[in-house]
This record gives sequence, C-alpha cells and structure tokens, in this order.
Amino acid sequence: MKEQIPYFGDMLYTKTTFPHIDLQIAEQLLHKTKTPMIHTALRRKIGSLCPVTDEIFHTLNRHFNPLSLSVNQILISAEQVPDRIFFIQKGLLRGYYMGEKETVTTWFAGPDQFIIPNNFFSQESCNEYIQSLEDCSLLSISHHSCLKMSLESNDIAKIFFKLLEEKQLLSDARERMLRIPNAEKRYLSMVKLMPVVHQNVKDDTLASYMNVTRRHLERIKIKTSRK
Repeated sequence: MKEQIPYFGDMLYTKTTFPHIDLQIAEQLLHKTKTPMIHTALRRKIGSLCPVTDEIFHTLNRHFNPLSLSVNQILISAEQVPDRIFFIQKGLLRGYYMGEKETVTTWFAGPDQFIIPNNFFSQESCNEYIQSLEDCSLLSISHHSCLKMSLESNDIAKIFFKLLEEKQLLSDARERMLRIPNAEKRYLSMVKLMPVVHQNVKDDTLASYMNVTRRHLERIKIKTSRK
C-alpha cells in the first residue's frame, strides 16, 4: 500500500507536521549542481591557441573565478609568490619593476589576453609588479588547479604550454622593438603593434616601456602627428 502524502491544507490546520528539511545538505546539493558560467571570450581565446573539445573546455572553465580591479590597483607585488593565472575580460594592465630612479614598464596586456606572472610554475617570488591601468574585469585560476588538471589531462597541459609560448613571443617582440636604434621608428613600431596602449597609457608609463625620456617621447609624438 502506498504511503499517503498529507495534503498541504491538512498540514496547516491539523497536527500533521511538515517533513524535516536539512537546509545545510540542501545548500550543498545546490552548490554541486550549479552550472558554471560559460565564458565566451575565454573559449574563443583558448580555441585560438589549440583546438579543444567542449568537454575539455568545460573542465577548465569551471575552475576560473571572476575578479575586479579598480584603476591603479596592484594585483601582484614583486615579493609575492604568484598563485594565479589571469585572463583579461576588460581593462588594461602592465608589468613593471623598480629601476634605480623610476619604474620600468616591461609589458602591457589588454582584453582577451592571459597574464602568467613570472615564476608562477616554479612558485618563487614574482620579481615584478602587476598593476591595473584601468578598471578591470578578470578571470583567474589557481596554481593548484592548473597543476592538478595538467597532470590529469594532456590536452589541458598543452593549453598551458601554448600560453607559455605566447608569453615568450610577446617578450621577444618587445626586445626586437627595443633593438630599433631610432626612437621615432621604435615609437611607430609600438603604435602599429599596440594601438590601444598608445591611446590609453600615460606618457610617463609609455616612455619607460620604450626606454626613452618623457620629453623625448613628447617630441616624437609632435613630430609624427605632423606627418
């Protein structure tokens, strides 16, 4: 014989009691079944590095968490051991170190780019500062998650290898730019490669990236604007 389920009205007006619900267990079940947000830009970026299946992407995607930064906020300091990789959804950031007299900017990163801090995989001090130049929206993934997934999946390990290759290529591009002896040609090369940086970064920061003085950069800007 089937168990008779009490009618809701009877439960209100008789001595019949409501079934006990453990709210803590219910919350845990909801958390487990929660579907992670699909980050379209992240999917597109990873697909541009190497082809991955939807299953692999969803495995990776669920480990990314959102992070917001206000303008001029330090994301990582030089003494800090970096424990996260970042993907930029919106905004502009830079990496820099402290020179003898002023800061020296070594790179810029904008939307749809990854930031792998120095010494992330070796888990040693970063040796550079990472700072937001605008209000930023990021996604981040922990060192623990990266290591665990790389050991479990060759496809995911390949993604991180591709990210390291991209980081090296960007570093090589800056070195090639700095080898251009003529500062004006160096500036024009930078404008062509990074128009967003040229338009949105202060002259002091841009000059430190190009390895020229601010006054020299201002003269170059005036000269090139007349052409």
